[in-house]
Amino acid sequence: MSGSAMSELVLFIASIMVAGVVAGGLYAVTQNVSSGISSQGHSLAQSLKTNFVIINDPDDIPLNSTSQSYIFYVRNIGEVSFPWEGSSVIVMIDGDIVPPSNLTFININDPSISILRPYDVGAVEVPTAFVPSGYHEITVVLPNGQKRSLKFHVG
Repeated sequence: MSGSAMSELVLFIASIMVAGVVAGGLYAVTQNVSSGISSQGHSLAQSLKTNFVIINDPDDIPLNSTSQSYIFYVRNIGEVSFPWEGSSVIVMIDGDIVPPSNLTFININDPSISILRPYDVGAVEVPTAFVPSGYHEITVVLPNGQKRSLKFHVG
């Protein structure tokens, strides 16, 4: 009888140890998933708070005759600020990226800063060399991946 009891005790202890290892593994996986969900939730919340719109009249794009550039206006209609500079914002004309060195970014409300705060309007000047006469589409992409497009016509 004592041999049988000893075997059962060893099996019982082994099963408790296996259950502990499994529980520890599940805890670690659950914490990892929970952390990932929290991080993604924060990222999504930030993304939802960032919003903007291109506010030009598509048939009347202003021309800066001094710099020979078309001016496109962007308004921050979100709840958070975002960078407004060539190193952070991508501008594409008809799907082709305009090199940042050719663009001029200006915060109309406060030209001394390179961000757009909520309700600020920014201008981006695109040289006419990148926009021949006809119908085109400008796409502005923020650092978080949000993008807006406008189909427009220049004479």
